[in-house]
Amino acid sequence: MRVRFADEEPSGLALMVGGLIEQNLDRDPERARHLDGSVVAIVAPDADVAVSIQMGPDAIEIAGGIRPDAHIVVTASSDRLLHMTSSPLRFGLPDALSRHGREVLAQVLSRRVKIEGLVRSPHRLARLTRLLSVNGAE
Repeated sequence: MRVRFADEEPSGLALMVGGLIEQNLDRDPERARHLDGSVVAIVAPDADVAVSIQMGPDAIEIAGGIRPDAHIVVTASSDRLLHMTSSPLRFGLPDALSRHGREVLAQVLSRRVKIEGLVRSPHRLARLTRLLSVNGAE
């Protein structure tokens, strides 16, 4: 399975997210089970960029902007987004038992990282974090 880019010239964020998903799926093909048709958006206001990810069972498409049908919208600075991908996971969310996981959770609680749709669709957020995590899908 490969990542497709909807835009002729994908943004740096789109290329980074797409590359991370491809690497993780190549390294651990079992992560494909998390591709459930969810649409998530990632926004980095400091870089003035947003991407939407359609996580279909047969394909992953990344497009610029926020799709109106996004189930989850994660908004954070570029460095916080990178920090989130390296957090250890427990049940698909940052592990509160690790220092790094507590740091990420503190950023969410303080709203330095905003996650729209978290209460409505926590399972979708867990699937996204499992796909993007560089520490494995746990």
